Amino acid sequence: MGEGVLIDTDILINYIKGLTELPKGPVFISEITLYEFLRGSRDPARAKRLLEEGFRIIFHDNDVILKASELWRTLKESGEMVEDRDLLIAAVSISKNLPLMTGNLRHFDKFRNFGLEFWKSYSY
Repeated sequence: MGEGVLIDTDILINYIKGLTELPKGPVFISEITLYEFLRGSRDPARAKRLLEEGFRIIFHDNDVILKASELWRTLKESGEMVEDRDLLIAAVSISKNLPLMTGNLRHFDKFRNFGLEFWKSYSY
């Protein structure tokens, strides 16, 4: 992959609310972001259809699962545990070579050492 930007859930929500713009070019969301968004939606079926039309959705394949497992083991050994949702989003970003657009830099900063790149500096 490598061309485009992975959009985190907070950015997706702000985009839907009209509070932020997305970068030009291909925009991706992970299946975790899809899940997080749909679980808070009043009409999940409609929301899913709209997200599938507007975004490229990355479902977890072997590369993502292997990267997530590697990240988890390394962080556990150093005593740093993170939420599985953040870990899986980071694994998608790293394994697919897509910079992550997020307003939650604090959640993802520890993944920089594993190759995570952020899409520009972003703040609300």
